[in-house]
Amino acid sequence: MKNALIIFKKEIKEVIKNKSIWTPTIILSIIFCILLPVGLTVGSSGITADPDAAEIFSKLLPGHDPFSAMIIFLSKQLLIFLLLVPAMIPSLIAPTSITLEKESRTLEPLLATPIKTKELLLGKTLTSFIPSIVISTFNFILLSVTLDILSYPKLGYLILPNVEWCIVAFVLSPAISFIITMVSIIISSKTTDLRSAQGIGSAVILPIYAIIGMQIAGLFLMNIIYLVIACAVLIAICPLTLKIAVRVFDRENILTKWKYK
Repeated sequence: MKNALIIFKKEIKEVIKNKSIWTPTIILSIIFCILLPVGLTVGSSGITADPDAAEIFSKLLPGHDPFSAMIIFLSKQLLIFLLLVPAMIPSLIAPTSITLEKESRTLEPLLATPIKTKELLLGKTLTSFIPSIVISTFNFILLSVTLDILSYPKLGYLILPNVEWCIVAFVLSPAISFIITMVSIIISSKTTDLRSAQGIGSAVILPIYAIIGMQIAGLFLMNIIYLVIACAVLIAICPLTLKIAVRVFDRENILTKWKYK
């Protein structure tokens, strides 16, 4: 654990300085936590005044007036949108932490030390996982504050946080972040090109886009049952991805391959 923390402390400084990681993250946070909630809530009168839109919201959430149905639907959509952040950050950081070390020839001396593979991967994982969780949690809180400030005058109660918010923020988000980190490490340990590693790693978040699309299309609406099932599946996958990452990260092969390249 001590060696893993040493790697984390060394690499997190470089991550913090990397604008290519934080710029898209900040943009996503502003869009999903502030601009979209403000824009849709301010324009809610026009949206709910449309008979077709009001009918759609009434069908999606029976028993609610058009405005409250729209806000509840919006909160469900934005919670899923925010899962892009814990998925995106590891796909940007994890490939960089290994592939760049390959290119700069700093990975070879690190692998030649007595550090265990699990310690090395844990240090790399923390470098991606901790920033992802910190930013994601901040985004979920910011979204809650924004939606509550905008909707409370009309609803008379705080819409967030709720049970769904807690599950997404504290269970689903960390599980996704961990899995994407492991997958990105697996990919980057097998590729020699940073762009390829990041590109393949980014493709892993496509299922989240699919879920967003299905919700917008009205094919299903996020609820407690779906979230519990998703959490159970992802939590079961977490140790499997860790085991695969340790097995795939063949340090002897990497040492030999890169020594003579």
